[in-house]
Amino acid sequence: MASKRPHVGIALDSGGAMGGAHIGVLEVLAENSIPLDIIVGSSAGAAVGAFFAAGKLQDFKKLITDLSFIHSLSYYVDPVFPTSGLLAGIRAHNFIRSLVGDVLIEDLSITFIAVATDLLTGETVAIDKGPLADAVMASMAIPGIFRPMVHMGRLLADGGVSDPLPLDILMTHNPDITIACNLHPRMPRRFSSSKRLDIIKAEQKASAGEEDLASGIIERVAGLMSSQAIFESLKPMAASILKKMSVSRSKKVPEIDLGQTIKDHLIASRQKLYEIISRPFSAMGAQQRLNIIEILLSATNIQQYQKNRLMLRYEPPDILIEPDVVDIGALEFTKGESAIGEGRIKAENAIPELLKMIDAKRKPTSR
Repeated sequence: MASKRPHVGIALDSGGAMGGAHIGVLEVLAENSIPLDIIVGSSAGAAVGAFFAAGKLQDFKKLITDLSFIHSLSYYVDPVFPTSGLLAGIRAHNFIRSLVGDVLIEDLSITFIAVATDLLTGETVAIDKGPLADAVMASMAIPGIFRPMVHMGRLLADGGVSDPLPLDILMTHNPDITIACNLHPRMPRRFSSSKRLDIIKAEQKASAGEEDLASGIIERVAGLMSSQAIFESLKPMAASILKKMSVSRSKKVPEIDLGQTIKDHLIASRQKLYEIISRPFSAMGAQQRLNIIEILLSATNIQQYQKNRLMLRYEPPDILIEPDVVDIGALEFTKGESAIGEGRIKAENAIPELLKMIDAKRKPTSR
């Protein structure tokens, strides 16, 4: 008697560069002829899941293997004035689109859902239609780092904020077998006790003399307004007025350079702002203090670890795969190869149980 294989779904955790482990997991599943019918991903999980669903996983893997730190910055670092985020997200969005093109989610051969968070309502948003690149960018817009994305009439940010390991959304589609790839099985062990003490001391020492960016800009503008440059800029205007009083109105009045003077000063201020924003990316881990990026991502990791514990307790999957990549920083894309390798190891360990479950859940069909 013929049989019908069970439907298999997977939930992919958020985690930045740790998401490289998802590549290894998905590769091993494919190598063992385990088809996936539905992929639900948050942030990094949405990105890797999208590349897999669009048939672009190997292209992405080639890009992040042996990636240099400087090269990795070119894919996502585009500083903006930090009102809603440090980075515009345009480069990251363009990078995603360069891989998947303008494909729509509903045209994929696999059911795919990217998970994002509505910052105005707190809702978890399951994006299951529309441009794939837009859905992925909305899902991975880390608050404070990337500007939130306006999509589907909502202000969306990283799915990891509300639902890092979206097993609950996967369960609503009723797959016969559920797999979860959890990137946060424990808290990171990045800092020894002595290193933690050094960080605390450095933070205490620096807090008293921290640079006040707003005051610095105000002082610069105030200095400009009282500087000799502004008086020099006014001289041509005064001369032109006197000249105009004694000559024909048709004669052209010389332009003043006041505007250019102000522009030059503001350009200098903008360059200083860019240097401050870019500093954490170029000096990652080079000093005792945590930079703004590390603080944001450390807080995110803690939040995701706690939420994943609860999700796994109340929505336990049939198969749980937990690559040990927690000590890879969320922006350490240079460690993509080791993350992929760890994902492969943990997925291979799960294959025997998964194959046994697939055989047990096969349904007889009438010829």
